[in-house]
This record gives sequence, C-alpha cells and structure tokens, in this order.
Amino acid sequence: MTTSVRVRFVFTLGANLLRALLSFVTGMLLARWMGPRDYGNMSFLLGTFLGIRQLLDLGTSTAFFTFLSQTPRSRRFVNGFFVWLAIQFILPALAIAFVLPGAWLATVWHGEHRGVVLLAFAAAFMQNSAWPAVQQAAESQRKTLWVNSISVAIAIVHIIAVFVLWRIGALALPWIFLAISLEFLVAGIVAHQRFSYADDADDPDSASLGVMVRKYWVYCVPLIPYAFFGFAQEFADRWLLQNYGGGVQQAFYAVGAQFAAIALLATTSILRIFWKEVAEAHHRKDHQRAGELYRRVTRLLFLVGAICSGILLPWASEILRLVLGDAYGNGALTLAIMFLYPIHQSMGQIGGTMLYATERVSVVVYTGIGTVVLGLIVAYFVLAPSTATIPGLGLASAGLAAKMVLVQLVGVNVTAFLIARIFKWPFDWIFQPASILGCLAIGWASRALVLLVPIASVPVLIQMIVSGVIYIMGIAGFVYAFPTLAGLTRESLQADIAQIPGLIEKFRAGLG
Repeated sequence: MTTSVRVRFVFTLGANLLRALLSFVTGMLLARWMGPRDYGNMSFLLGTFLGIRQLLDLGTSTAFFTFLSQTPRSRRFVNGFFVWLAIQFILPALAIAFVLPGAWLATVWHGEHRGVVLLAFAAAFMQNSAWPAVQQAAESQRKTLWVNSISVAIAIVHIIAVFVLWRIGALALPWIFLAISLEFLVAGIVAHQRFSYADDADDPDSASLGVMVRKYWVYCVPLIPYAFFGFAQEFADRWLLQNYGGGVQQAFYAVGAQFAAIALLATTSILRIFWKEVAEAHHRKDHQRAGELYRRVTRLLFLVGAICSGILLPWASEILRLVLGDAYGNGALTLAIMFLYPIHQSMGQIGGTMLYATERVSVVVYTGIGTVVLGLIVAYFVLAPSTATIPGLGLASAGLAAKMVLVQLVGVNVTAFLIARIFKWPFDWIFQPASILGCLAIGWASRALVLLVPIASVPVLIQMIVSGVIYIMGIAGFVYAFPTLAGLTRESLQADIAQIPGLIEKFRAGLG
C-alpha cells in the first residue's frame, strides 16, 4: 500500500472500530430491552427490506462507485444518481402506504401494521441505500476522514436515541425505525456539503441524460437478473426463518450476525479504498498493481477473519449468556456457527469488488446467480419442518447459519477460481485451510489451558481474558512462522516489527 492509502485505511479502521463498538452495544441493548421476540421481529422487517433494496437498486450503486472511482465527476453526474435514489424511495413508499392490500401486507410481513412496514422501509432505505451512496461519493473524492467521522457521529446519536426511548418507555418498533431514518437522512445532507465536483466540460459522461443512462445501462444490464435473484435469497432466508421459526429464532440469527460483523471490520474498512485503488489501476492498465493488491488484501483479511473466529468461537455459549442473559441461551449453536461466517465473507467481498472495479460484471452475475439458487434450495431444506409438504430438517436459526457458511464457502472459491483464470494467475487456495485450522486450533487450545486450572470460583469473564492473552501470543507466533498467510514476507514482517518502538516513541512525544 502507498502511504496515503495506509493512512486512509488506518483512520477508516479506527473510525469503524469505534462506530462498530457503539452499534454493537446499541444492538445488544435493544436485544436485552426488547426481548427475543420483539427484537427478532425488528430484525425480520429490516432484513426483508435489505432484499427489496437489491431489487430496487438493480446494480446501479456498484456502477455509481466504479464510475466515481475512475475519474472526477461533475455535479450533474452525481446528482443524477441521487435523483434515481429518490425515485427508488418514493415509488415503493407510495405503494406500501396506499396501493398494496392490507391482507397481502399482513401475509408477507406476518401481521405487522402498514405504518410499521412503511417506517421499516424508510429506515432500511436510508441506512442501506441513501447513506452508502453518500459514503461512496465521499470515498471516491478521498474524503475518508470526513465521512467516517460522520459515521461515528451517527452511532453516537443512535445509542443516545435508543437510551432515551427506553427511559421514557417508548422503545417500540415505530419509534426505532423513525429514529434510524432521521439519523441517516440528516447525516447524508451534512456529508454532502463538502463534496467537490469536476466541471461539466471535463466529464463527457454527464453531457446529457441520455449519455448517463446509456453508461449505466451498459454496466447494469448483466446485474438486473442478479438483482432479482439476490432479492429472492435475502427475502426468502428471512421469511422462511420467520415462518418456520418465529421471532425468537429470528433474534438468535440476528444476534449471531451482529457478533459476526465484528470480524468484518477490517474488510469494511478497506473495501472502498481497495475498490478505488483497483478501479484507478485498471483504468491506467496497471494490471500488476491491481493483482498485487488483490493477493495481499485477500490473504490479510482472510487471516483477520480467521483470527477473530478462533478467539470467539470456543466461548460462544459463555459470551451469549454474559452479554444477553439466559433468554438467549438456546442461540449458542447459532452464534458459534456464525462466528465462521466472516472468514469467507471477507474473501467474497474482496473478490466481488475486484470484478466490479475492473468492470467484469457478468462474472459476478453468473457466479452470484448460481450461489443464490444453491442457497435457496439449501435454505428451504434446513428450515422447513419434517411435516411440510416437502419435508425439511427444521434446524431453525442454526440451520440458516450453517447454510450461510457452507454456501458462501463454495461461492467465493468459484469466484476466486474464475478471477485467477481471467487475470492468468495461479488459483491461490492453500492459505484458506491453513489459516482456519491454525486459528481454531490455537483458540481451542487456549480455552483448554485455562480450564485446566481447577478453580471453580474463577469468573467466566476472567477465564476468557486469560484465554485471550494466551491466544494472542499463540497467534503472534503463528503469523511469524507463516507470514505468507497474511500476504507478507518474513523480511517485510520483521521490518514492520522493527518500526514499532519508533512509532510508540513518536506517540509518547506527541502526548507530551
């Protein structure tokens, strides 16, 4: 990485760590204060609209960021996309409010009132469509510090809002959804104030509405069927779990997903930076730089995911009871499985970004559709009860978690294989089992060493902390022994270690 990219990554990672910590605490407070059933219903509503978002977007958001990353864009070009976003919001909102029959709404969203469904759509749209578009525009202009500072501010405001609602006895779905909608709407308006634009004459793609539409059309046509399949998978997963498992099982899965998101922090921190750098390198035809970025980032983030899973998975049951209490105790297996999800999720996101940034959209579509079809079939059989017309296994949230992990493992490796063939690289796979097995073995060994101490009065939290210290030392030795798993060489790792004392001294001098 260049120095500027490293600075942006470090700041983004720090901001994301703080934001994720605040968001995680907020989510856990909601889960405790609302109880499994209501928290599960909230997760179900927001989850279904994540699927609908894909259907509305039709791949335009990926096109938008790719185009922004290639070259500076004019105000007309950027505003054109925000008009399209407004259309995506207004038409479905009007349909939910006035067009769709009440009986149909009650069937799809399991008896929720029209107003609650409308507010859930607004919250999901502002959080997952409008705000990401603002972030993409800011990242394309390298305004990383500005937009990530606002992200942290959103998290702070949200935890305060949740606390206030709880204190006044108004912690209900409508108020939560309204708070989310307003928070991200205001944040988007504030962030937009610092955007800069190229002159219209320097951006021929914004010469007219027809030119812009054609550019998006060429990029997005292959993504349209993928959007339909993506919607089907996201919606079906949530709906089937709600239908066959209910709100409590939905809550178990949602809690597992929130914990799993912790391990994705490094990936989400670097993803847009990686996208920008690869798109720019591809535009300059610097394929060697793009390939080196892909290889190093993939290995590093895969190992980060494996390290997070290794320290958390052995203590899944204890973590769940400590954080949420006995009401969520039956979700321990779901949580343990979900701790494996971020490992290949990071690899999948990097692979998808590589293809989007190099405008090889059709590969994303073909592999994505195949993965979705496989996922839909597996989801039904793991969730449907044995008494259904087509009998299933009835595994509830644990079954959905296992489906997510296994189907993803297949999908991301197919994508990685195709990327290797497209760019004429060797298929790099051996780091996957090496990283996973190494980290999980160190994690379970750390737990076993702690539990060998025959002192029943030692609190579980202390046991986990001691195990964590042992685990960190074990991982340090593991990475030093096999630096290539982190996309490094022994020489570069030793050079980085040698710089640590100097960095600490500079930090101390700065404090002084």
